[in-house]
Amino acid sequence: MDERRYFGLDALRGAMMMMGIVLHSSMLYLSDPPPTMPIATDHNTSIIFDVVIAFIHSVRMPAFFLLSGFFTSLLVERRGVLGTYKNRAGRVLAPLLLAVVTVLPITVYFLIECMVSARFGTHAFLPEREQLKIIGQEMAARGVPDEPSLMHLWFLYYLLYFYLLIPLCRLLVKWSQRYEYHVRKVLVAPTTLVVFGLYTALTLWPFRGGETYEGFIFLKPYPPALIYYGSFFVLGYVFHFYREILLTFKRNLHWYALMALVLFPLSFYASHMEYSATSQVTSVHLAAVVLHGLATWALVYLFMGVALRFFDYESPWILYTSQSSYWVFLFHMIPVGFASWWMLQFDLPAVLKFLLVVSFSLVLCLLTYHYGVQRTWVSVLLNGRRFDLKWPWQDTKSSVTSHATPR
Repeated sequence: MDERRYFGLDALRGAMMMMGIVLHSSMLYLSDPPPTMPIATDHNTSIIFDVVIAFIHSVRMPAFFLLSGFFTSLLVERRGVLGTYKNRAGRVLAPLLLAVVTVLPITVYFLIECMVSARFGTHAFLPEREQLKIIGQEMAARGVPDEPSLMHLWFLYYLLYFYLLIPLCRLLVKWSQRYEYHVRKVLVAPTTLVVFGLYTALTLWPFRGGETYEGFIFLKPYPPALIYYGSFFVLGYVFHFYREILLTFKRNLHWYALMALVLFPLSFYASHMEYSATSQVTSVHLAAVVLHGLATWALVYLFMGVALRFFDYESPWILYTSQSSYWVFLFHMIPVGFASWWMLQFDLPAVLKFLLVVSFSLVLCLLTYHYGVQRTWVSVLLNGRRFDLKWPWQDTKSSVTSHATPR
């Protein structure tokens, strides 16, 4: 039985969820949105945010689904399959359903407001019907499906599908035990990163530019996205049985950093080359998916290693990040949407607008968690219990009574 508390991995999971504020605050300031991301942008833009979004998107959700698979395996070990499904129904399905009828409508409203204001230069609290019609026609012309969208809640929706893979994951681990010595030897080898990267490149083939910007936010599941993200979930589940790989993550950090430093800019450039081409060039697409696959795994190894080497200890900061991150993820699109819409009326540098949007959103998310969530039934729904946490800078002797298992 694995009784260890994975403080570092819990911190990384919380950080990946909170990084959504940075990701979604950047979108309105893209200087050249990919064709697979047909959004209206602010009149103040910067290429900085093209790089920021590409970087975050390369590692955030792959790392998160990898961690989800890891902690799901831990939960199955502690509670069994049926206990895990019951727990996931309470911690993932129930919050998703509640968020769909509360957070999602407000998020969609502010998204529409941002699109109308950016497209027509207006700033009305209620957009005109003719403006909405034009926006709808333009989106349809760009190939956006006329389907219900879950927006940022898509990843909870996909997690529910991945939990159905638990029996298959268990069989995979059981089958691998026949070759346990060889599997362990392969997984702890740093060069296995390249194997993972090439496999991921195969799963990226259906995506233009090798970037997963399309198809996954809608109610109808997008098979390529299920395969791409599901692969990380399954590998995370397997990694929990072969936990020696955690030591591999911690070692050779300088090499992972160097690989990421080289591969990410090349993958960004390859995507730009493919988007700029007047017709699809197979060699350019091949380069894009291979570079993105390798860059993603270099970043995953790097982030996992940094978390395990430098943040794997009991800390009030880690506890607060871990427990507040679920609420921050669910709620953050409302303040991000509002602040982005409000800033459209001002002619300010894109970086300044971005910093104001992020600051406002983060402060509001943390204030609502601290004073309105952690001591209520919402905390029970999201995290399994109520908390009475101090601000981390006030809590010098935190007693961490929670453990790093999936919420």
